[in-house]
Amino acid sequence: MERKGIVMLIFFIFLAFILSSCEGKGKIQINNPPGAQVYINGKLVGKTPLELELKEGKYDITVATTEFDRDTQKGVWVYYDKVTKLDFNPKPTGILKADTIPQGAIVMEGRYAIGTTPFRDYLPVGQHLIIFKLGSVGASRKVLIEYGKESSLVVNLQKAVIHFNADPQDGILYIDGKQIGSFPQNVELEEGVHKFAVEKDVYKDEFNLKVKKGDEFKVKFTLEDVQLPPVQAYGPLAFTSDYRYFISLGKAGIYFWDLKDLKPHISLWDPEDVRNFDKFSTFAVSEDGKITAGLKPIKALAYKYKDTKNPLKLLIWDNTTASVKLNKLLDLTADFITFGKSSNTVYLFDKSGKGVVLDSKTANKIKEISVGESITALKTINNKIYIGTASGKLLVLDTQSDNIENQQFIHTGSINDIQISKNKDVIVTASSDKTVKVIKLADMSIQKSLSISTIPISVNISPSLTKIIVGRADRTAEVLSIDGGKLYSISLGYSPVSVGFANEDITITASSKENPMINLWYQGHLLRKWVQTVE
Repeated sequence: MERKGIVMLIFFIFLAFILSSCEGKGKIQINNPPGAQVYINGKLVGKTPLELELKEGKYDITVATTEFDRDTQKGVWVYYDKVTKLDFNPKPTGILKADTIPQGAIVMEGRYAIGTTPFRDYLPVGQHLIIFKLGSVGASRKVLIEYGKESSLVVNLQKAVIHFNADPQDGILYIDGKQIGSFPQNVELEEGVHKFAVEKDVYKDEFNLKVKKGDEFKVKFTLEDVQLPPVQAYGPLAFTSDYRYFISLGKAGIYFWDLKDLKPHISLWDPEDVRNFDKFSTFAVSEDGKITAGLKPIKALAYKYKDTKNPLKLLIWDNTTASVKLNKLLDLTADFITFGKSSNTVYLFDKSGKGVVLDSKTANKIKEISVGESITALKTINNKIYIGTASGKLLVLDTQSDNIENQQFIHTGSINDIQISKNKDVIVTASSDKTVKVIKLADMSIQKSLSISTIPISVNISPSLTKIIVGRADRTAEVLSIDGGKLYSISLGYSPVSVGFANEDITITASSKENPMINLWYQGHLLRKWVQTVE
């Protein structure tokens, strides 16, 4: 029995030897390009032309004419007793060196895994999107591979990495209420939503950004002037009764600017004058904010109406749809327009104080009217028209009866502007007698009288009734406390036909259509805001 066991052992050893010596092999043959080094699974095996016998299986084969001119074919199968012929076309490459925190992440390009971190390998020249995956966390990075150079990157898969910069760089960065400092800054953040604030002088803005593990962003803050779009906007200005919009005239018509984002949300124009040959001179918005009326003196296209002495267009729009409800040519002169009788009528006045009352649906004349004074300014509230005159008198015209129910001398000079407060409790007036007055609407009593060093041509009061802005004839605007103390002044370079408050800190100034300009100011500085861009 012992002898038989020995025989069996010798037999199995012999069989194993025979099988191993007959293991399946095949060949690869590489001829092109000639003289190139050949690497199989990273090991140098010779130069082309080359024929090499390999065990049947899958191989990664690289052919390189120089260190950085190479071509790789991955997963090449060598079959038993077959010759696999291959050609290579080496291309310019560089090296990517990549690592992650923590290490061991799978490195992928597209759907294909190309290694794990720490990673170092040759990649073709150009832009690559590299993906790193470690468990449930994934991140991607764009990397530029340059010929003959090594590109390095480290990806934090435990936190988000944010690179902050700003223009100007002396702004101050705050993250979640903590002061970080001036720019540039590189910060690691935990996953979640973070609040960033950036501040310089009077300009401060806040932004939120949601980040996750593995994110890497470049965030830049730019302090930009906030100016209206290039629509050649000009005054006069007005505010809707709900104080949601301020309204201006402009190149193509009448614009409603949202007081929150200071962008035009409603645009009204004359569909019969798409080239905007003639500009609107004034407008009025109904107290309920539903309709707008605009006056357009016809000058450029007057030849079309040669039989009309004073061609003047009256347009009325539905503010909800921006559609034209009425478009009618009139033959008269009018410098002022307003609504009356719950917007059922439209009042047109010229500077002499003469006017007409029209039906707002048809523009048919209801009656002629005269206030017996030269008109310099007017404003309407609660179906009453407050009219400023050249003599300094303030008239109150009741549009229910068309009678003047109150008149009194408020100023000793011409009243240049009248405006109504946001809460509709007071009106403010500006006069050539170099005074500004605050008048209580309930009893028409003068609450405040402020002396101005230069003739005020426009005026307005802040929503809180604590500040007055005065547009002056010397091309400046001045902001005063309600008691007359000077807070700051603004140099404009144009005569401010209208001024106003977007809020307690942001003021608006507007020129006439001869030099169209509307500016926004933050505490006397040209309004600027931080704009965030994220890459």
